[in-house]
Amino acid sequence: MVQTVAKDSSYAYPWTACVQAFFRRYPNPQALHVLTVDVIDRHIEERPPRTAGGAPVPVLCTSRLVLKRGSLPKWAPAGIIKNSTSWVLEESEVDLMPPEDGAPRIMSTWSRNLDHTSVLAVTEALTFTESTPRQAPMTLCHTAAHVSSDMSFRLLRGRIEKFGLKRYLSHMDSSRQGLVWSIHQIAPQLSREPVPVLVDPTSRRQRLLHALRPPFLDGYPLGPWQWARKKWNQLRDKLCSAHVL
Repeated sequence: MVQTVAKDSSYAYPWTACVQAFFRRYPNPQALHVLTVDVIDRHIEERPPRTAGGAPVPVLCTSRLVLKRGSLPKWAPAGIIKNSTSWVLEESEVDLMPPEDGAPRIMSTWSRNLDHTSVLAVTEALTFTESTPRQAPMTLCHTAAHVSSDMSFRLLRGRIEKFGLKRYLSHMDSSRQGLVWSIHQIAPQLSREPVPVLVDPTSRRQRLLHALRPPFLDGYPLGPWQWARKKWNQLRDKLCSAHVL
C-alpha cells in the first residue's frame, strides 16, 4: 500500500527569495546526508499564455542530480541494498514572467530516487506560489509525497513503506529550516521569520550525536524539546494558512 503525504505551509519571505534559496540550499548544517549536487540540464521553455491574447510564459527548466547517504533499519534483510548512497533526480520549473493581472508566479519541483527503487521509492512534489499583490509578501508551499516499495513479501513491504514515511516526515521540519537558513545567507536583511539556530556540524556535540545516532536515520531522533518545537511549528503553519484563507 502506497503511503502518501500532503501538507500546506508558508514562508514569510518573498517568492523570489525562496526560489533563489531553493537552488542554493546545499550545503547547509541540516543536510549532512547530502554529498553532492550537480546540474545536468538547464534551459528555457514556453508555456501557454495566462490570459487570452497574452504572451507565452517563459519557464526555466532545471534538472539536477543529488547524491544522498542513507540506509535501511537493522531489521531489514542483509544485502537488500548494495550501498548506502542513492542518486536523486530533481526537476524544477520556474515561472519567469512578471506578475500579470494579479496572477501569481509559481515554482514547481519534482524529485525521486533512482537507486533501490524496488526496495523503497520516494517521490516528492513541491509547489511554491507567490502571494497576491494584496497580501503581505510571502510564499505559499504545497508538499505532496508518495512512498512505496515493490518487495514481494507483503509484510516486509508494508513495514518498509511505514519506515520510509516516518523518515520522510521527520525530515520535513529540517528541510524547512535548511531553506530558511539558505534565505538568510543570500539576504540577511530578510528577518520576518527567525533564523533557525543550526548546530555547527564540526562541534564536539554534533560529532557525538552523529556517532550515536541510530544507523537507519539520516537525521537525529527528536528529543522532547525538538518534538515540542516541531508540534508548535505545525500549529503555527496551520494558523498562518487559516489566516491567509
